[in-house]
Amino acid sequence: MRLVQLTLIGQAAMPVFINPDQVVSLVALPDRTQIVTTATSAHGASIVYDVTELAAEVIRRLTTNAAVAPPGRA
Repeated sequence: MRLVQLTLIGQAAMPVFINPDQVVSLVALPDRTQIVTTATSAHGASIVYDVTELAAEVIRRLTTNAAVAPPGRA
């Protein structure tokens, strides 16, 4: 499994690690990107992440073959 590190909005710049194989769609907004995943919440809704990176950067990170971040190195 490959994980891509991005930065959550409104969480004091907390990192989030996304599995590119679980990304369903991206919504490009002027100041952020929404990432819709196949993961579901307790109510069955898709989990959506709002990240600070713009869509072009998110796409680049999701499609490059970068190494997985080592545990504890976020």
